[in-house]
Amino acid sequence: MAYERMADVRQKVKWAEHHFKGVKTSIKDFMGTRPYEIKVESDADGNPEVHVIKAEPIPASIRLGCGDVIQNLRSALDYLACALVRAIGCIPSGQTEFPVFDGAILNSKDKASFQRKTKGMRQEAIDQILSMHPYQGGDNLLWRLHRLNRIDKHNMLVTTLGNITAINGLPPIEDLWDGNRWGWVSGVPLGLKAGDKFCPQLPGVTVDKTTGFFAEIVLNEPNVAEGYPVVLALTQFHRHVFDVCGALSWALR
Repeated sequence: MAYERMADVRQKVKWAEHHFKGVKTSIKDFMGTRPYEIKVESDADGNPEVHVIKAEPIPASIRLGCGDVIQNLRSALDYLACALVRAIGCIPSGQTEFPVFDGAILNSKDKASFQRKTKGMRQEAIDQILSMHPYQGGDNLLWRLHRLNRIDKHNMLVTTLGNITAINGLPPIEDLWDGNRWGWVSGVPLGLKAGDKFCPQLPGVTVDKTTGFFAEIVLNEPNVAEGYPVVLALTQFHRHVFDVCGALSWALR
């Protein structure tokens, strides 16, 4: 029975996977056009300076595809919320959804909203959702998925080329967040543009004319996801939604 009640959720996640494949194909095709060119020159003092010679705009297909993946993954969580209500014979209301908030659920307004969104679920399931800390400052990955979905409902997600995530073949920069910014090489502007000049700073790396750079297409939504590599983001969102659904599957029996 639990398997059947999860059917819609699984289909929504699979549809997100379908769009994700399209995004990765679009990125591969775009990068195959060699959309950016970087050269290392010397500044007036003889110090190495990186010059961006070319940086093409991101195709709309990538931006639209990112929004489709995110929307389907966020909707899968709402499908799960409705399934949790139906599992005990109740009918979801127009306010039933998987609750995600911009901050800790502390004031009476947020508590009332949380109750409306989860009304009809088993109390144990409600308690488990609350223990997931579905808000910014708690489960930030869940919050970021939620916020990006809300943004995409009104505006096409902003993506850009690129966040330089590796120099001279070194492993990619660690998945580190500084507030809502994903860690990138110090001294490198977010979003390469033709005409940019900069001096990257990475411990143990000497920049010269032989230096190789690797740039990725990233999400660039201020205060939500700045410099967040697209493929990494969508992969993490997909895994997290899968984990959340699995963690609550017991309540569908």
